[in-house]
Amino acid sequence: MEELFIKLSEIIKQYDSVILMSHKDPDLDSLGSCLGLCEIVESFGKRAYLFLNDKHLENYNTNINQAFNKMEKDIICVNNRTYKKIEGKTLLIITDVHSDERLEYPKLINEFDTIVLDHHIKNSHYIKNSKLFFIDSNLSSMSELITYYASSLNLTLDNVIATILLAGIEIDTNGFNLKTTSKTYNAASILMYMGADTILKQELLKETKDEYLKRASVIKNSFMINEYIAMCIIPNLTKSIELAEVAEELLNFEDVKASFVLGKIDNDLIGVSARSLGDIDVSNIMKQMGGGGHSSNAACQIKNKTLKEIKQEIISLVENS
Repeated sequence: MEELFIKLSEIIKQYDSVILMSHKDPDLDSLGSCLGLCEIVESFGKRAYLFLNDKHLENYNTNINQAFNKMEKDIICVNNRTYKKIEGKTLLIITDVHSDERLEYPKLINEFDTIVLDHHIKNSHYIKNSKLFFIDSNLSSMSELITYYASSLNLTLDNVIATILLAGIEIDTNGFNLKTTSKTYNAASILMYMGADTILKQELLKETKDEYLKRASVIKNSFMINEYIAMCIIPNLTKSIELAEVAEELLNFEDVKASFVLGKIDNDLIGVSARSLGDIDVSNIMKQMGGGGHSSNAACQIKNKTLKEIKQEIISLVENS
């Protein structure tokens, strides 16, 4: 990773300002990696801007709201209007996503030089013409990568940002159970050394009673495709992050080794989140449906099909795999 970090630093130093942006429906991994990069950018004497609509935080999930409420460090946020006021030569760094369709605001990739950093398996909708395009699907999370980047610069991150990064690793590994290596634990150790607060981390990971009951009611209607694979269909309009949360929750049940959760994430768009304990490669099925990901963590988004059609397609692919 040292060569990557050297290259990143070389590119960042060529610009006056850097915008950090991630995917729609941000989670603690995407937020943490953006915030960590903000500190790294500022350590080079450059201006850092987080692309996030902080004026409408209620539209984001509880974890994101909690994280921002705990922040003491000033983070300059820009949105689809205010970014135009940024002065000087500007770089866009995209983290935790490489598909233009899933960006918080896709138009930015046509306006600025771009770097892409991700840990999901490359799909066909990847962002092209970037100055640097890096994907490592063996990483547990982007929080892990950014932790090592900061460490390579001997930079001690703000303790709240370090805590958000630690929570991001925990979220993306489902409590250090998926995609976890010795490097993942070492990254967690580095963050603790920087001042990450485990009590604050638990606060960030908490959910409301309503969120828990909503997820429980959805899971109640889940069913088994076969002896080891569970499926759940969310009938109402939902978010990608909620699909992922349900898919991960299903893995906690006896005999479940893999799960598929699907639901409408837009009027004409259905999302599928797939998770596995490792024995079953869910990315193969997601690839056949136009998506991708890691063998234990994959997803896809499908237009112009019904939930019933996608349900049957997944069942057929599982049966024939």
